Amino acid sequence: MTYKLWWTVGYVCTTEKEFKAAKHRLIPAVYEVLDDALRRANQVSRAGGVAWLLEGDDKTRLDRPGIERTVKKRGAELEVQVPGR
Repeated sequence: MTYKLWWTVGYVCTTEKEFKAAKHRLIPAVYEVLDDALRRANQVSRAGGVAWLLEGDDKTRLDRPGIERTVKKRGAELEVQVPGR
């Protein structure tokens, strides 16, 4: 199973319309586990970026609001765990 996450940081895309126009030029980050993709989306958001779209082979499809709701709901369990802390 793979999950593709399209995200940007900075002023590459500031609106959904700009993202849709640029999507074909963006290279998605690919993850084997949904939680890893959501974890990265959370990190992107914290860094001031935008996670625009998450699509999986299993027909998972989350747009920006869907990603934000999911990360908000599951934020604590998606935190990166540092061994020994």
